[in-house]
This record gives sequence, structure tokens and C-alpha cells, in this order.
Amino acid sequence: MDPAVPNGTLVGLPLPLVRLPVSVRIGGIEAAVQYAGGAPTLVAGVLQVNAVVPNGVTPGNVPVVIVIGGVESQANLTVAVK
Repeated sequence: MDPAVPNGTLVGLPLPLVRLPVSVRIGGIEAAVQYAGGAPTLVAGVLQVNAVVPNGVTPGNVPVVIVIGGVESQANLTVAVK
């Protein structure tokens, strides 16, 4: 995170951003990542990722994969898409 914030403290301004590359796939389609970093008033160590659901994603419970620095998120994450 940049700037570094000790785990367990509350995040303030400036918001810390993820230093490593962040990508998101929703329904197997690359999504545009708008933000990846800390969220105000949440505890440092919690990460917020904002991504746009891509056109063409089939509605329903859709698989989501977040990749940070080449490491994938846990399996079986989903997002509900209308």
C-alpha cells in the first residue's frame, strides 16, 4: 500500500493505494478497475476494489476473480448481476 498504513489502524486521507497491478475478471471477462486501495474509516488491511461489470456478462450469480500482483483471490467468489 502507498502510503503504508499499519494494520489495525483506521484509514484516513490520503487513501492508501495498492502498489501492485490489480485486475478483475467478472464472468470470465476482463473488467475495468476504477479503484483499488483503502477505504476511509475502515481498518487498514481491508482492501476495497471498484470494478465495472463488463457488457456481455450473463445475469445471475457470476464468478469474480481479483488478481493482485499475479496472485488470484480465493475460489468461488460471485457477484449478483441483473
